[in-house]
Amino acid sequence: MKQKFTIEGSYTINGKEEKHFEEAFEIEYDVNPETEERNNKLLKLLNHPWRLIKEGGKLGVNGVKRFSTVLFLFGGANTILFIYSLSRLFASEFEFSKLLMVLLVLIVGLGITLFSAYRTYQYVLIDTLRVIYENLSSFFQKVSESVIDKVEDKFKGKVDLTDNQLTKAMDFGKMVNTKYRRTPKFLRRSIVMVLNKIPFVGMLLDVKDDIAQGNKVQASAKLYNKMDGFISNTIFGSNNTRWVWWLLPLNIIGMVIFIRMKIG
Repeated sequence: MKQKFTIEGSYTINGKEEKHFEEAFEIEYDVNPETEERNNKLLKLLNHPWRLIKEGGKLGVNGVKRFSTVLFLFGGANTILFIYSLSRLFASEFEFSKLLMVLLVLIVGLGITLFSAYRTYQYVLIDTLRVIYENLSSFFQKVSESVIDKVEDKFKGKVDLTDNQLTKAMDFGKMVNTKYRRTPKFLRRSIVMVLNKIPFVGMLLDVKDDIAQGNKVQASAKLYNKMDGFISNTIFGSNNTRWVWWLLPLNIIGMVIFIRMKIG
């Protein structure tokens, strides 16, 4: 498979003359048919939330079972709390205001359950992108090699490259919008936003000595490792559902106190 990209930036010669460059390049990379098929299925499932939750686990998405668990915990807890509020209503002297409080318990419980489901679905979405990213590892390795090839001559000779002068590394927006045009627009924007957060400038500067010495294989390997480490640790590494451990107890304790104070 082939994909076209552009790389552009600026550099100075002897600290005086600043020049701008823009290069177009095409990379060819091997795609495992099974991997490509899994990616295509996942991309299609992104348009169908319930199908993603139901079928994503078969394609390597870890968050699917967690969605069911979180929905069960919050749904079950708030159902029990609603039943408890009804029992307190019937066990005490009836007042219309207490009936309103019971309805409020129902509404708040439903709201918290829907919020937890939404947050967990966001977790599933990001985990789906993680699987897609891991399936495209060979592609990003080729991208790293191509980037090194294109900037090689910019690091040789009397070129003084600074962090502020290399302005862009890759046109990820074009890549995402071309390859994943069937993906929902908001997801495409999210993917591009994430990729644009990768500090390619600093990464290229970190490997400029290897490039200047002609160690392109080592430089591309370092660039890929830096990019992969940033994406895995900063973006996917922070994707978790630890918030459940404080929100669920807060939900239960807060509602019990509310019921005891307002209903009896």
